[in-house]
Formats: sequence, C-alpha cells, structure tokens
Amino acid sequence: MDPEKRDASHAESVANSADHDDAIRRDPQGLPVIPQPSSHQDDPLNWHPARKLIVAIQVSWLALLTLLASAAPNPSFVLMSKTFGLSVKEISYELTVFLIFAGVGPLAIVPFANAYGRRPVYLVGTLITAVTSIAAGFCDTWAGIMVTRVFSGLAAGWVTSMGAATICDMYFVHQRGVYLGIYTLSMTSGPHVAPLVGGFVAQSLGWRACFYIPGYLQIGTFVVILFCLPETRYSAKHSSAPNRYVEQSYIQNITFRNRKVPGGRPCRMDFARPFRMLKLFAVVVPAISYMTCFAYGTVLFALTGAHFFTDIYGFTTAQTGLMLSIPLLIGGVIGEFSAGWVTDWLSNRYARTHNGERLPEARLTAIWGALLVPVGVIIEGVCLSHSDTVPWIGSAFGMGIANVGLQIATTTIYAYTTDCYKAQSAEISTVLNVFRQICSFPLSFYAIPFTERVEIQYAWLTFAMAVLVTWIPVLLLKYYGSRLRSMPSQKIVPVHPSNSN
Repeated sequence: MDPEKRDASHAESVANSADHDDAIRRDPQGLPVIPQPSSHQDDPLNWHPARKLIVAIQVSWLALLTLLASAAPNPSFVLMSKTFGLSVKEISYELTVFLIFAGVGPLAIVPFANAYGRRPVYLVGTLITAVTSIAAGFCDTWAGIMVTRVFSGLAAGWVTSMGAATICDMYFVHQRGVYLGIYTLSMTSGPHVAPLVGGFVAQSLGWRACFYIPGYLQIGTFVVILFCLPETRYSAKHSSAPNRYVEQSYIQNITFRNRKVPGGRPCRMDFARPFRMLKLFAVVVPAISYMTCFAYGTVLFALTGAHFFTDIYGFTTAQTGLMLSIPLLIGGVIGEFSAGWVTDWLSNRYARTHNGERLPEARLTAIWGALLVPVGVIIEGVCLSHSDTVPWIGSAFGMGIANVGLQIATTTIYAYTTDCYKAQSAEISTVLNVFRQICSFPLSFYAIPFTERVEIQYAWLTFAMAVLVTWIPVLLLKYYGSRLRSMPSQKIVPVHPSNSN
C-alpha cells in the first residue's frame, strides 16, 4: 500500500464516511484519522502503541548516538592540535568534513530505502559509523582521521535521514508532532551531549577516546537493532487477488523478507526524486530557515567554543565540554515542551473548527518561537565581547535561549513539511538534512576569521540577522502556504502510482 494513496485527502475520507462509517478509523475527537490504515495487522499504523514507542525510541537513540559521535571530539580540539601540530581552526575541519558528507550521503541511499526498506539502511549505516569511529581513534596521521570522517559522515547521513520517515510510517497525522518532537530533540541533543562526555573523556583518557568510545557504543546499538528494529516501510502492492495477501510476522520483518503479492509491481528507485522536492515552496522555504537556525543556533557554538572559552574564560577541556553541553541541553528540552505537542494541539484545534480538515499551515503558529534563535545568538555575542564585565553565565544563557528557539523551529518544520507531502517523508528529511549540513560546514572557514575582523558582537549580530531574514518567509507560509501548494507546479506524482489505497 503506497503512502501517497494511504494519505489521501481528508475531505475525501469525510465524503465517504457516511457510507462506510464502520471502515473509517477515528481519533479520540471523533475525526477520521489521516492516513487511514489498512486492514492488515502488519501495517505499522496498526501496531500496538508499545511496539511503536519502542521503535520510535530506537530511531531516536540512533540519531542521538550518531551525532554524538560526530561532536564528541569537539572539546579536544586543543589537545588534537598539539598532537598533529595544527591550529585549532585546522583541527575543526574534521567536523567540517563529517558535516558535508553527512549532508550528501542520503541523496544516494534514500531511493534504496524506498525500494528495499529502511531497516537495511539503519543496520549498514550504524555498522559503518561504528567501525570508522573506532578506526579514527587509532589513527596516527591527520590524513587517516580525515578519511575515516568522510565515511563516518556518509553513513551518519544515511541513519539520520530515515528517522522522520520511520515516525511517519507508524503514526497518524494528529500524533506526529509529539513523536517527531522526540526524534528531533534526540537529533539536536546528540551534539550537545557529546561535549559533556567528550570533555571529561578527553581530559582523562586523551582525545583518541572521544572517537572509539562512541564507536563501541554504536557496536552495541547495532546488536540491539539487529534483533529489535523491524521494518516499517509498508508496501502491500496492488494485486488482482488482494485476498491472497499474506501478513508478515515479526521475524519476517527483521529478516528482510519482502512482501510478495501476485500482480504487484516492483518498487522503482528514483535517484532524482529528492532533487524534485526542490521545486516545492512548502519544503524549500522551511529548509532554508531550518539550515540557518541550526548553523547559527548550535554548530556556531560547537565550532567556536573551544577557541573562545579557552582564550576568554580560561576554561579547561572538561569545562569547555560542560559549557558546550548543559546550556544547550536545557534549552532543547524546554524548547521541545513548547513544540511537538503544541503543533499537534494547533492541528487538532483547526480540525475541530473546520469540519475535520487538517491544514498543515495550522502548525506554523508555533514558528514564532524560532525568534529565540537570533535573540540567543545576539546575547552570547554581546556577552563574549564584554567578557571583562560579564561572566561566562551570560554566554551560557544566550546559548540556552538560542537552543530553545532551535528546537521549536526543528520540530515545527519537520511536522509541517511532512504534513504537506506525507508520502515523501524520506525525501523531505533528506532535503532538510542536506540544507542543514551544507550551511553548517563552511562555518569553520569563516566564523572565527570574521569575528577577528569585525569583533564578536557584530559578527554574531550578522549571524542573527541571517536567521531572522530566512524566518520571515516561513511565517508567510502560514497565511499563503495552502494557496501555494494548490498550484499545479507544486504537485508530486506518487512513487508507485499503480498502488491501491
């Protein structure tokens, strides 16, 4: 059953509900759920809530751990610079390489996942990131570090690009805000947990441990998901004899046995499909805003923290790790309490007052919270510039405020874009991932040189204005998004047009 068909318009469901009321699944408010599930128990939409939650926790943990592995070495940049005889700026290029390849990696893997399932991507991606992380810890040359980060970034991009799609496979539209929020909080928190761990690990065990300890954790995670993470890509295809469909058992879901339906068409791999998403205003506009929020609301702090906190505040490696972790973690948690369930509430409120119609733009009311990103960036810039009179707590406060806004922006944008084009959740996640990483990777080249040229507070003000400028079009989507999406050029042809509902 193709997701595009399963996610048919709510208006059509309501129109048919009078004649097929018994067949319509409804939410606690009495409104038809979107998408309508099939009658098969192996449809992830029909899974037991506990099973869904276990899968959601696993993919969220994978996102957290994968990005934790990417950022764990950040507090040890100074130690690594002494080992390899390079500047801290040059050492930060290992993160830059990771980010760029994590951005482009999903472009090649998402078509395979659409055809053969998400589970193989999770397994292969986790195993590769584990092996390359461990290998980086044992490298004695800088070239070796960079090569391992290339492959680690590619595989990490594969893993993180599947999470939102997996959530959409299992949950109805009225539930997705909460569970996408859990996933996005894990994804944004990974780089924030990393310094907390990496700072103390680097100071006690050396910088190498910042690579291979996350790698060992990933090996353990690989063993767990090998037995506990089932396939969620539901693809019961159109058949001339639908009654011959055989439901999949749990064992079949974890042993890569594809569903076979007589008369069904094979899945088609379309490598150009993620690029076709670039014509959609409801995807590109939020993606541009998201990339600036992420780059300047978290990556900026990670790339410059070791330099500024050591030089300005005289922090040790462990203290730098704490500074790059605790304020951002607290901000992320506070932000999520104002995001996922709020977007669901906004969507449900609109549906109750508009005959059950679920308008994606209803969720965008929450995007006002993203304004905290530029506010926090400005606060930190001013505090760093006046460090002689303002203690480090001011910078920490600014970072926390920025991350409150980042978490609200992340969850709201993921929920909105996947609502707009439900069947393209994997491609949408890929686009968001590419934009995020492409904007983040150049930061190590210009952030510190720019501050040396114009002073910290003016550089941070410039970054904050970039966030604000890209935020305004997203707000406009709240009022004009529905009209734009109705344009013929904004339609997407289903991946499997022959599949039935």
